[in-house]
Amino acid sequence: MFLENRITEAEANGLVVPLDGSIESTVAAALAVDGIGADYVTGLVMPVQLSDEGPARTAETVASLLDIDCHRLNLQPVLTAFQRVVGETGGPTDDLVAMQNAGERFRMACKYYVANTRNELVVGTVSRTDRLLGSVAKHGENGVDLSLFGDLYRTEIEALADALAVPSDLLDQSPHPMEHTGATDAAELGIDQRDLDSVLHFAIDRGCSASVVADKVGVSESVVERTVQWCASTRHKRHTPPKPSMDN
Repeated sequence: MFLENRITEAEANGLVVPLDGSIESTVAAALAVDGIGADYVTGLVMPVQLSDEGPARTAETVASLLDIDCHRLNLQPVLTAFQRVVGETGGPTDDLVAMQNAGERFRMACKYYVANTRNELVVGTVSRTDRLLGSVAKHGENGVDLSLFGDLYRTEIEALADALAVPSDLLDQSPHPMEHTGATDAAELGIDQRDLDSVLHFAIDRGCSASVVADKVGVSESVVERTVQWCASTRHKRHTPPKPSMDN
């Protein structure tokens, strides 16, 4: 009902769902098809790097299985042209993080171009885990009309995928298969994904102290404290830009 109601309220014709071969994007597409029908769902596959080819093929297979209209937009030439223009101004063109962020913003622009031309709404696939940790490009993946997984941690989306019988052997298990960010957030913290989601739930959602969270989850207090600090340092990605009146 959520998706159907939002479409009705916006007087839209359907939904645009970005597909990258991940569990999140696949579950989002499956829910969209289940909610409004395959005829009203547009899938977008947007590889930026040559190494995105594998996830892109997986995404196209998902679209075929769900029988949705799917389009591939190869953005590597766009990024290459962008690097050339930036280079001509004397700016650096080899900053990996900056270029990954630029790639995500190009994807966002493409999603909205397609949505505008079709009068459709853009569906976001970012989990609550990634949103809290800021594991997204600012003004990139979160630039959407509907945050489908805004309340769901990554392990909850994985459980939903199991309930929907999504073929896990087909999908890339990494959170961002088209971004090549290296080690996952959980790996950087030295814990598994389930423990990370539990730490976030107890520390952020319930406001428990580090010692209480550590005891409940079975991790060290230092891991809890580092996770909370991580969330605090990326807060700017989740909130409206500050304005002068906020200082009053």
